[in-house]
Amino acid sequence: MHIDVTLYPSELKRIDQKGKTIVVIDVLRGSSTIIHALAHGCKEIHPVPDVKTAWQKRKTLNLTITHNQKNKYVLIGGERNGFRTKGFDLGNSPQEYTAEKIAGKTLVFTTTNCTKTLKLCKNPTEVLICAFLNANAVSKYLASKKRDIIFALSGRSDTYSMEDMICAGMVINEISKSCKVLLSDTAISAKIIYKYYKGHILKGLLDSFHGQYLKKIGMEDDIILCAKAGRFDIIPRYSNGLISLY
Repeated sequence: MHIDVTLYPSELKRIDQKGKTIVVIDVLRGSSTIIHALAHGCKEIHPVPDVKTAWQKRKTLNLTITHNQKNKYVLIGGERNGFRTKGFDLGNSPQEYTAEKIAGKTLVFTTTNCTKTLKLCKNPTEVLICAFLNANAVSKYLASKKRDIIFALSGRSDTYSMEDMICAGMVINEISKSCKVLLSDTAISAKIIYKYYKGHILKGLLDSFHGQYLKKIGMEDDIILCAKAGRFDIIPRYSNGLISLY
C-alpha cells in the first residue's frame, strides 16, 4: 500500500489519481463541518467552489422541491476568510449544524479551501472526507481496503496547513500498525508531526497559523470541537458532485 500526502490543493493536478483513494482533510473547519452536518442528519451536501455558484445551485435545487416537500428545503452554508457569507443560512462552524437546523435537509456548501480541493479530485476510485472527528473510522476503513491512498490537505489559500498534516499523520500512523505501507516523504513527515502532538491534538491546532487566526476572531470553541478525535463513527464520501454517507 503506497501512501502519499499532497500539502495543498494545486498539487492534486500533477498526481495520477486513478485507482487510488483520496482522503480530503480540512480540519479547520470544512471537513469537520461536513462530518458534523451529516452526523446530525443532513441528507446530502452539494460542495461548490465559490459563492456565486452556491446561490445558483440553491436556486436550481429549490426548483425541484415540491409543495409537499417544503419541510426539506435547501440550505446554503459556508464562509470566506472564516466568516459566514452574507445572506447564507449557516456559516462554517460545526456547532451551527445541529439536528434541529440540518436534519433531513439538503445543503449547498462553499468554503475558502475544502470545497475547492474536492473539485480537483478527478478520477480516483473514491473520495473520503476526514478530520479528527472521524479519524478512527477512516483509519479502520482504509486499513481494510489496502488500496493506495492520497491524503489531500486543503491547506489555507493553497499553502500548507499544519493542522491538516497532523490529522493525516494520525490516520497514517494507525494504518501502519496493521498494514505494510510504503510512505512518501510527505507521509513520513505527517507521521513525525503527529507523534510530536500525540495526546495533545488541541495544542497542535492552537499552535497552527490558522488556529491562531480563528482564535483571534473569536472562534476558539470551534477549534476545541474540531480537536475531538474519534467523536463520530461515520465516513462521508464525495461522488458525482455530492457528499453523503456510504
